[in-house]
Amino acid sequence: MFVLTAIFGFIFGTALAFYTDGYFSHIGNEVYSPKQSVVEFIADEPQNSEEDRFDAGELNTLLVRRLLGRKVSPTWERKKSKVAYLTFDDGPSYNTPEILEILKEYGIKATFFVNGWNKKNLKEMLKMIYEDGHALGNHTYSHRYEIIYSSVENFMADLKRQEEMIYEAAGIRPKIVRFPGGSDNLVSLRFGGKDIMKKIADKLKEEGYIYVDWNASCGDAAKPPLSKDQMKEAVRRTTKGKNPVVLLLHDLDSKKTTLEILPWIIEYLQSEGYEFETIRQGMEGLEKVNRTDFWR
Repeated sequence: MFVLTAIFGFIFGTALAFYTDGYFSHIGNEVYSPKQSVVEFIADEPQNSEEDRFDAGELNTLLVRRLLGRKVSPTWERKKSKVAYLTFDDGPSYNTPEILEILKEYGIKATFFVNGWNKKNLKEMLKMIYEDGHALGNHTYSHRYEIIYSSVENFMADLKRQEEMIYEAAGIRPKIVRFPGGSDNLVSLRFGGKDIMKKIADKLKEEGYIYVDWNASCGDAAKPPLSKDQMKEAVRRTTKGKNPVVLLLHDLDSKKTTLEILPWIIEYLQSEGYEFETIRQGMEGLEKVNRTDFWR
């Protein structure tokens, strides 16, 4: 009996040690969940290495199973603390090769929401983006509001046309979409009425697409155009305190300033502790970014 008591005390003491060290305290919330299979813990200032966190997570899982008999997440570990997505709309353009070169220099991958109307060398450019390891998204073929927002059918036809062009160039059919003007744009009211964006969003969901807005911008679509300093301030202001950051940039022939400050944008976000990822079949924190609920 004494031996059994000693063994139990050792196990309980070990569990308590983890509890007070800040890991075991997350059992009730982050390690397991009755609603989902994977729950991630976000730490502003991680105190342990990735390897240490993984090992502690594995041991905590075992302790919970043995001591509490509770079902836990099979893959618990802390997520990256801060994630930024660089997203380029309206390309490809004559600037695309230079954008790709800058991204390559920094080892950064981005997401390009492309359209196809009146573009030269479209297939070659799309293939270049894809083969460099970046994500391709659909930004409709025409980008013409009076066409795409006049009806659900017109939007889907325009989207599918661009999808075919991407497939012919890169061999993929992206399921990520960005609405021209964003999902809460006001221009669509003129052509399809108050409910058009909700109807289109519902149709996209029905067919397995995911739309992605943005929550930060460099202001390169402003009129009159912003100076470099003003664009930098826009990045600082709109990214502050956000996680994830989905930064709106434009890949058009006329956006030379965007190209010129891209190295600064990357270095600034890195200095703020962000790591870069691409949007492929969705992203974590999407509910913080999308705004179609504006219409609901």
